[in-house]
Amino acid sequence: MDINQISELFTLVTGAQNVITGERLALRNTGYCAASYDGGVLLTPGSAQEVSGICRLAADNGLTIVPQGGLTGLVQGTATASGQVALSLEKMNRILDLDPVQGVVTAEAGVTLQQVIDAAEPLGLAPGVDLPSRGSCTLGGIASTNAGGIQAIRYGMARDNILGLEAVLADGTLLDLSNTLLKNNAGYDLKQLFIGSEGTLGIITKLTLRLHSRPSSVQTALIGCAGTEDLFQVLASARKVFGGSLLSFEAMWPEFFTQIATHLGTGLVSPDCGIYGVIETGHWGDVGQDDTLTAFLAQCYENGILLDGVAAQSESQRRTIWQLREDADVIESRKGPCLSYDVGLCLSDIPGYVEQLQEQIARECPGVGCYVFGHMGDGNLHIMAGPAPDPASHAAIDGAIYGVLQQFPGTTVSAEHGIGLEKRAQLPLSRPAPALAAMRRLKTTFDPQLMLNPFKVFLDLS
Repeated sequence: MDINQISELFTLVTGAQNVITGERLALRNTGYCAASYDGGVLLTPGSAQEVSGICRLAADNGLTIVPQGGLTGLVQGTATASGQVALSLEKMNRILDLDPVQGVVTAEAGVTLQQVIDAAEPLGLAPGVDLPSRGSCTLGGIASTNAGGIQAIRYGMARDNILGLEAVLADGTLLDLSNTLLKNNAGYDLKQLFIGSEGTLGIITKLTLRLHSRPSSVQTALIGCAGTEDLFQVLASARKVFGGSLLSFEAMWPEFFTQIATHLGTGLVSPDCGIYGVIETGHWGDVGQDDTLTAFLAQCYENGILLDGVAAQSESQRRTIWQLREDADVIESRKGPCLSYDVGLCLSDIPGYVEQLQEQIARECPGVGCYVFGHMGDGNLHIMAGPAPDPASHAAIDGAIYGVLQQFPGTTVSAEHGIGLEKRAQLPLSRPAPALAAMRRLKTTFDPQLMLNPFKVFLDLS
């Protein structure tokens, strides 16, 4: 079936205006996945019923569907090829209900995280998940990848914040798993199957998220330590002092930090530290603790575990501190195309992993920089390596990232990005064979024709 035939087929369900091909498709931004529209057809349905109709038609005609959110993923999870139809939920972008007493928001999957943040803020509420791509990432994408973000140390992953959802199965069945209750043990919790499944088991069309009380005030600090062990001690102290008020604890190795700081032209802390961090705390009720974080930094300095640190004195300075952590795209603008990875380790293994990784990349990938940062509070490291202009460089860097990772127990090849196309070969490093077999059985049970996001997550389904 050619592109014109595919277009005519789906026009019956969505209308011609929601079947995008040719020049209209070429003008679109493909996001972080250059192959997002290589299939040549994009559908933009306006309702779950239309998604259901699309799936039924696809199943009847041997076509495959690739669900897409904000296109902010980094593992080629939205890539399409000939015969594969991209399906964007961008027009399903309504907040359906926001209940401040229950503390929940129900919204369609195409709603962006920023929309929820803006809607909840006047009510003194906020979602627990926060990501740098908040302006473009969608709730459906967050759920399908089980995103984590910068506040997972306080609120957990997406999975911990999703109470219910609605999903369309491969055969068009509309599965209503709606729920607004914190406690609901009525049978199997089927929603969990779709969270983190990367659109391979069903297409999420609606979600209900928990909302949390928004802090009355937030304090943010940029710190520098001599090394990772000292940063760990700062983290341990912060947990004791702030408890549940500790919202974020991020880390940046010097190679990463220097690039961003140079670009921003900021000199907030000494350039001679062995590692840098961002601490953010929240405070509820009457504000009278504005100097709490400053006092904490002073104590850490007195204890010899802090070389330098500054607490933000204004919202502008707070934004600058977070820019240092979140503006990772600066690395590519300065150094050229980079490969992005995210791995998870026990905290005690992080120093050894980073040291060995940097040594191996320097030895086996000359000219390639290794830029490490991430969510230190939950053991999630992000690594950018580049420039990586050719497949040979890609393979060598993969070998270093995952080869060193195998030397440590209890690790994961994906802490929050997912598997997509990029990490299929490495998935067995993090999941034993019986678990992989069970995952394959789930896939073939929910999607026997293998029509939803084909070839993602698994190298094969045998």
